[in-house]
Amino acid sequence: MRKIVVVLVALLVLMPASVASAHDPIILTSEQTTPASGPLLVDGTISFALYGSLESSTDTRGFRVQFREDDPLYLSILIPDLAPENELENDLLPTLEVLDPMGEVSTFEPTERVTFAEPYTGTNYVQLLEYEGVALGGIYEITIKGKAASRFTVSVGKIEQFGTAVEDIDNRDLGVAGVMTWYASEDAMDTDVVTPAETLTAPASDNSTVVLLVVLVAVGVVVLVGARVLKARSSERKSLSADPE
Repeated sequence: MRKIVVVLVALLVLMPASVASAHDPIILTSEQTTPASGPLLVDGTISFALYGSLESSTDTRGFRVQFREDDPLYLSILIPDLAPENELENDLLPTLEVLDPMGEVSTFEPTERVTFAEPYTGTNYVQLLEYEGVALGGIYEITIKGKAASRFTVSVGKIEQFGTAVEDIDNRDLGVAGVMTWYASEDAMDTDVVTPAETLTAPASDNSTVVLLVVLVAVGVVVLVGARVLKARSSERKSLSADPE
């Protein structure tokens, strides 16, 4: 019985770090140049990563995020650790313009260059800024700007939960395949379409891994309960056979 418990604990400990720290991916397209034309994340506390490309120095991308009053507000912006993005000067890197529900505009510019690897997809990034605060109740409008063509990723929220509702989006199913296509292009790209070949060669989704782990844990629990029941019945039979008639 103890061995079963050890196995269950090991399964949880060995869960890939990418699953535990993964963001639900959203691909921003070339038509989503403003918050009004971009997707609406209905719960800003859920962890999303929005991938897109600025195709020129005047290009923009946008999306909206909804919060409840006093929700934790988390934002960060990253670029792939690849040329040409990682060769850009700071004043050419992507920035965030945030319009809060009260109409106040805040601009977030790069304050750091922190490199890190994402082991699940084998991709590498440079984090440019990270912001944490307390949200007002309502919808925040977020615009990504830059003075050069570049790919970017905006992270929102910290609660890992896949499949959360997103409104005003037509390509929700691109997932990891869309991310890999975005990452593989050296130039600012149009992420509207992912070909079947790209979909087939993309890594399996994080959801599949999570489901598999849940099934394994569930099976382990059933085995553990069954072992306890059998042990109890065995003890009961021994007790009855020991009683004099």
